Amino acid sequence: MRHYHGKLLLLGEYTILRGSQGLALPLEMFSGYWSQKGVDPAPGVLLKIADYLEENTFPFELDLVRFRKEVAVGWHFTSDIPFGYGAGSSGALTAGIYDRYVTKKAEELPQLKKELGLIEGFFHGASSGIDPLICYLNQSILLRGKDQLEVVKNIPDYRGQFFLIDTQVSRKTAPLVQIFLEKSKDPNYRNRCDAELIPAVDGAIEAFLNQDRDGLFEQWHEISFFQYKYFQEMIPEAFRQVWLDGLAGSDYKLKLCGAGGGGFILGIGNSEKCGVDDVLKI
Repeated sequence: MRHYHGKLLLLGEYTILRGSQGLALPLEMFSGYWSQKGVDPAPGVLLKIADYLEENTFPFELDLVRFRKEVAVGWHFTSDIPFGYGAGSSGALTAGIYDRYVTKKAEELPQLKKELGLIEGFFHGASSGIDPLICYLNQSILLRGKDQLEVVKNIPDYRGQFFLIDTQVSRKTAPLVQIFLEKSKDPNYRNRCDAELIPAVDGAIEAFLNQDRDGLFEQWHEISFFQYKYFQEMIPEAFRQVWLDGLAGSDYKLKLCGAGGGGFILGIGNSEKCGVDDVLKI
């Protein structure tokens, strides 16, 4: 049975909206898969998705008859991807539905991203399609602005470099993105993002792909500092001191993981030095 892994937006949260690069990777510690065993963890949701797919028009064909029949005999999507963490819970389910029930798949990345986004629209109202694209391909994607996509096949071995702090707080992305968009109406705020944060993000991606660990750590520090100063609403209050301690030292650095506001916080460096209990090494 195929597993659809979660996703990690390593770099590019928010700045993608301002034209920066972004780098998204499969998060292989979490996954979801179709199963007929056990109990449906979200009873009724698949039938609601089927209704949504039937009530709307899409540029692809779905075998909704098979979808409903299989749900009726106990098929469901089992997943350990935490919900509301930005780790791809809805993306994995979307990828699973597309893979299993779309009769003719898109071959070009932009169209595939679009079609996956249309299905994921059930969860979010609107979706870029990036999350389910990562979950579907199980490959890393380099995003160049909003529209250009490139599969990164020879991703460097990053094991041991990064870790996730579990804030134990579920959150929704849309309100946080709205905060950023509202703040970006201020020319001073917008210009600071463009002049300071975007170069750090692009530089971090370049350093990562070139396996320049020192350069990556330095750029990560710049991102962490900027986010602490200008993204306070997205940093859970309980973790602001450990964030600040990371900035003051040289053992680790923290940044938002996706939209922030809860979910995971993404760290680089020595996770043991941050003194937090709920840490997952990637």
